[in-house]
Amino acid sequence: MSRAFRFSAVLLCAASLLGVVGTAAAQSSSSQSAQDNVKITHYNDWEVRCPKSGNKNECEMTQLVKSPDSGKPIMRVVMGYPPQIDTAAMIFILPLGTRLAPGVQLSVDGDQPRRFPFQICLEQGCRADFPIKNSLLNKLKHGHTAQVTIVGPKGDQINLKVSLSGFTDANNAIAH
Repeated sequence: MSRAFRFSAVLLCAASLLGVVGTAAAQSSSSQSAQDNVKITHYNDWEVRCPKSGNKNECEMTQLVKSPDSGKPIMRVVMGYPPQIDTAAMIFILPLGTRLAPGVQLSVDGDQPRRFPFQICLEQGCRADFPIKNSLLNKLKHGHTAQVTIVGPKGDQINLKVSLSGFTDANNAIAH
């Protein structure tokens, strides 16, 4: 199996495990019955969503990030542990109109940014997802703030702060 094919399969598996979880522009508007089947636990700025069936393998942690200018929701970050890979996977859902070619950059506490591409844009927004190596996971666990950088529709760089307060506890709740 080629490396590119394996990576695509990993991303597909991560996306199928984590699902398309809400939109970047607004809080997910699930039906009440769907929410009745999910247990939500808060860990400071992160929330963990698990099926009430108790299957920890299907849990995910998520944070809704608001625009620094308007205070409106602009991005959703989701992390989970897909059973098909041996590491965590993270998904970023960003608004339509984001410039795709530059991709997304992620840095933790001002370290060297990691660049990764967008995978797909749908009605809900544009999605970038990637597996998390242990070195990055450790930085996220011990960090204070992550920064996601995108390029907006007018070519302007947009820096979005992701709080890492509660990240370690949320991760411990979903790790297997």
